[in-house]
Amino acid sequence: MVATIFSFSACGGAIDPALAEEEEQTRRWVADIEQYRAHVLQWHPRFAYRRIADWYENIEIRQAFEESINELTANAANLSDFEIQVELQRSTAILRDNHFFFTAFAGYNAALRVLRYPLVFGWFADGVYLYQAHRDFEHALNKRVVAVNGVSIDDVFRDFSLFWSVENIYDARYQFTTHLNAVKVLQSLGITGDDEHTTYTLMGSNNEEVSITVTESNRWERLYTTLRWLPPANVTDNRAEGNLPLFRQNFRANLWHEFVEDYGILYISIRGWVPDVQNVFRRAVENTFNENDVRAVIVDARSNPGGDANQFNDLFNMFAQRLLPESFFYFVNEGSNSGSLGAALFLENIGAVIVGQPLAQNANFYWFGNNISRAFLYYSRLEVFPPPTFFSSQTFFGRESGDGIFRPHVLIDYTIDDWVNNRDPLFDYVIGRITN
Repeated sequence: MVATIFSFSACGGAIDPALAEEEEQTRRWVADIEQYRAHVLQWHPRFAYRRIADWYENIEIRQAFEESINELTANAANLSDFEIQVELQRSTAILRDNHFFFTAFAGYNAALRVLRYPLVFGWFADGVYLYQAHRDFEHALNKRVVAVNGVSIDDVFRDFSLFWSVENIYDARYQFTTHLNAVKVLQSLGITGDDEHTTYTLMGSNNEEVSITVTESNRWERLYTTLRWLPPANVTDNRAEGNLPLFRQNFRANLWHEFVEDYGILYISIRGWVPDVQNVFRRAVENTFNENDVRAVIVDARSNPGGDANQFNDLFNMFAQRLLPESFFYFVNEGSNSGSLGAALFLENIGAVIVGQPLAQNANFYWFGNNISRAFLYYSRLEVFPPPTFFSSQTFFGRESGDGIFRPHVLIDYTIDDWVNNRDPLFDYVIGRITN
């Protein structure tokens, strides 16, 4: 026997069971949202670390965060589950912390990262370009994106910067192009509807306009790792004949090196500061250094999302001690994060020349020293995991920039022509330095 329970209003009428269920769902969401608020305020260093909580910036951020939560709880009854999660991510983005996402490793955020169109975008010197794509869209390659579903690319970028958790303008630019093909991100921004029908408008070098439309049938999924996105085999490009420069090679390897004998350059690629198990990589690099006439060393951490760079400090010190002055270089770009900043600060202190674009990671940032700040919302079981640890480049390295952005000693842009013609202007700069 199935029991049916009826609720009655104050005026004696029966309440619609569907309405009662909606009200209960809203009550649960409000409870989870309030738990989320309390947990963030308790654990995130912007609010919980006494030394910085009363900084004017953090007081302003707390006020904006609280206001966003108040507005969300007031409007929760009018929003779908998906829309509530979108707004929770927007509130997270207010903290301007690229280590902190709503449901960072599962659920909603995982969907944002996994569902993709077969298009690969990049932020070059003068804007956003499509530089790899499925063969069906080959005619649009190496053209600059000007709109998405009729919305100007500048407006899409502005909305993304308020939605994604980013540290600064350079972090936002890199993350934007990395996720411009992400279906759920575009849906969260209101650019793409549930039908997954997205039109990108692009402009060629002669101001010719091209539009490509992708739909759910064009969608493919890529597995996400904490290190990078791996494009599938059916993605092509339209560049000049010849080999890609070194920093575009061996993309699936986190740690690799090569001695470029023609110039006496030891090139070391570190795409992720992953554990060097039993120091196998470090010993191999040391052997290459000792067995060859090395005139310069390049450590390339472009698009490196972070990790523990300290494990290579002994190796870096050895280079600094044995190389001639101005012969040790560190490459970074807008995708260099977290441990890549720590490495930049260390390498700068021992005399390396930093080359490339400003870093995504701010001089002061927040990171995961442990799991003590991890929790799950009571009803939805969605994860909230604010990083509990504060890092200050001023405290640890005595270096502070006025706006909190680490800028290389030598700024060099990367253009779409560099990509098309297989050039690496940073590598070319080093060749010029050591051959003149």
